[in-house]
Amino acid sequence: MDQTTRQLAETVSALDLAALPAVAMHEAKRRVLDSIACAVGAFDDPFCGRIRDVAGRYGGASTARIWFTGRPSSVEMAGFANGTMVRYLDLSDTALSKAAGHPSDMIPALVALAESRNASGAALLAGIVAAYELYVGLCDAVAFQKAAVDQSTAAALGTAGGAARILGLDPDQTGNALALALGANVNLYNVRTGALSDWKACAGPNAARQGVFAALLAAEGITGPTAIFEGTAGFRDLVGPMELALDPARAPKIVATHLKAYPVCYHGQSAVDAATRLAGFARPEEIASVLVETYEVAQRAMGSDPSRWAPENRETADHSLPYTVAVTLGSGRLTSADYGRERLADPALRDFMSRIEVRKSDAFTAAYPGEARSRITVTTQDGRSSTAETIQPKGHAQNPLSDAELMQKLDSLWPADLPAARKGVIAGHVWGLDQAPDVAALVDSLCGLAD
Repeated sequence: MDQTTRQLAETVSALDLAALPAVAMHEAKRRVLDSIACAVGAFDDPFCGRIRDVAGRYGGASTARIWFTGRPSSVEMAGFANGTMVRYLDLSDTALSKAAGHPSDMIPALVALAESRNASGAALLAGIVAAYELYVGLCDAVAFQKAAVDQSTAAALGTAGGAARILGLDPDQTGNALALALGANVNLYNVRTGALSDWKACAGPNAARQGVFAALLAAEGITGPTAIFEGTAGFRDLVGPMELALDPARAPKIVATHLKAYPVCYHGQSAVDAATRLAGFARPEEIASVLVETYEVAQRAMGSDPSRWAPENRETADHSLPYTVAVTLGSGRLTSADYGRERLADPALRDFMSRIEVRKSDAFTAAYPGEARSRITVTTQDGRSSTAETIQPKGHAQNPLSDAELMQKLDSLWPADLPAARKGVIAGHVWGLDQAPDVAALVDSLCGLAD
C-alpha cells in the first residue's frame, strides 16, 4: 500500500465520532436534509422514475429501499436511484477548490449501506464526514478538468472511505476499498462538456454506487492495487503532481462546503443572485445588451461553448449562464419549472440570450475559489444601465442558508400530491440522527409517500 493510500486509510479508520466538533455533525445533518429536499423535488420527473424502475429490478440478500416509494433494491442500486434524484435538479451541495464537485452525491449511497447494516445514525454521520474528507481533499489536491478527469472520481473514493467507516473496516481493509474504488472509477470530464446528457445527473451517484461496492469487496478480503496513487501508471501519472493528505487537527472539510439557493450549476449561483436584483430594471425587449463578468471556471463551464446559447435540454440549460440569467432577468426568479421544453424553445427568450455576453474577469478569477463572484451590467436601448454584483451567493459557507431557510427549501420543493405532514417527521429524524440507534426510522419516514 503506497504512502498516500495508507495515510488516507488510517485517518478514516481512526476518525473518532466523540471527538468530532459539534459543527461537523450539524453540517452533516444539514447535508442529509438538503439531499432529501433535492430528491423529493425531483421525484415526479419522468427521468427519475425511469431510474427508479431500473433499480427496482435488482435485489439480493442485503437490500435497501428507494426513497418515497419504499420499493426494495440492492444496496448499490438503491443508493444510485436515490442519488440520481438528489442530483437531478442541480440544487445539491458543492465543494469549490482546485476542482469543484457535489459531495452530497455520496449521501444516498451511504444511507442505503447504513440501512442495510442496521448502522446507527451516528455511524452514518461519521461515514458522511469521512467521505467528505476524502472527496474535498481530492478536490483540494487535483485540478480535475485540466487532466480531463470528472468530479465523480472523487465520489467513488469518498464513498469507499465513508462506507469503510460505516462497516468498521480496519486500515488495511479501508486502504483496499480506496484502491479498488479509485482504480476502477477514474471518470472522464467529457460528461460535463458540450451539450450535456442524462449522465450528468447519474455520474456522481454511479461513482458512489461503485464506492460502496469497493468497500463491500474489501470487507470480504478482496485486495486492490497496492500503489494506486504513487505507483507506475497510478493516479499521479494521470493528473500530475499532487499532495493529498488529511489533517485530523483541522476543521472537517464538510464545514467549508456550500449549499445552493438556485437550481443551477454552482458556478452560476452568484450570477443568478445578481440577476434577481436587476430584474424589473427593464423589460427584455428594452435591453440592448447584458454583460456577465465572472471567474474563469464559471465562464468556461457555463459561457464558452455555443450550446450554452442554444440549450436543447435541462442538463445543458442549467449549465448555461445566458439561459439562466435571461430567465432570471425576465421573471425575477429561477425555478426548476423554467427548464421545461416549451420554455427552452421560447423564441423571445432565445432572442434575449443572443444579447448576453459572458466574459472572464481576471480579478474575479484570481479571487476564486475563495470568492465565487459575478457582476452583471444591463444596458437598455435608450442608454440606461444598471449593475449588480454578488461575491458569495446565498448558501455559500460564508453566506450560509440558516436551518430555517433549509427547511423552507424542503417546503418549496415538496410536491403538492405528497402528504405535507411528513416534512416535519422527516426533519425530526434528521436532526436526531446522532441519537438514533439505527437509520431505519429515517428511511421509514421517507417511504410510502407515493402510495
